[in-house]
Amino acid sequence: MSDHDSIFSPARWEPATRDDGRRVPGVWVKRLLHAPGGDSFTVLRFERNAEHELAGSPDGRILVLEGDIAIPDRAGVTIRHHAGAYCAVPDDGGGVSSPSGCLVLLVTGARLGAPGDGVFDPGGWLESGPGQWFRLLSDDVTFDERVVGLSYFEPGSFSPRHSHRTAHRVLFLDGEADDEIVFPDGTRRTARRAGGDFVDYPYPIEHQCFSRTGCTILFVHEPLDPA
Repeated sequence: MSDHDSIFSPARWEPATRDDGRRVPGVWVKRLLHAPGGDSFTVLRFERNAEHELAGSPDGRILVLEGDIAIPDRAGVTIRHHAGAYCAVPDDGGGVSSPSGCLVLLVTGARLGAPGDGVFDPGGWLESGPGQWFRLLSDDVTFDERVVGLSYFEPGSFSPRHSHRTAHRVLFLDGEADDEIVFPDGTRRTARRAGGDFVDYPYPIEHQCFSRTGCTILFVHEPLDPA
């Protein structure tokens, strides 16, 4: 299981670089996960007016966590997106910039859902249980394969023990939660999660969560090769 704690903190950032190895002024990265042939997760912090060419497929998505980012569309018109935007990566791997500085999550992979603004806004959330809400960004109706979405735990809410038939990647965006993990051999481990923690749960895994404070998470389920 791969964990990264406190990824929003000012520590342990690396300078972003171009394909030729040159440093990109004002842009910093933390690489969370790179699965060959699968999903990859990278956090980037842009200083004010910094620019960077984002590598990756146009199927990739940029989730704006703080600030704003300016991305050119197919017609070459630059559109400014604010926190809560879920944006497509430029088709040509072109440059993006941040007029006021920003923190973004870059996810590359297939079937990540349609772009849109305001994913943290009140509309579009559904209740999944007492004190628990979710908003899907992309889904498979059986919940057995690709699912991408947001989940919100009200303070004091609890997610009962459950299993997943896919790889399960979670980024805690805010708040705290106690996460009990049950491994196939019956071993249990409880971890305190907080905003900025990224967890890559391997398959198979079971877990249950309790949040005293409430929390918001991004979850990405990726189908695994049964072989």
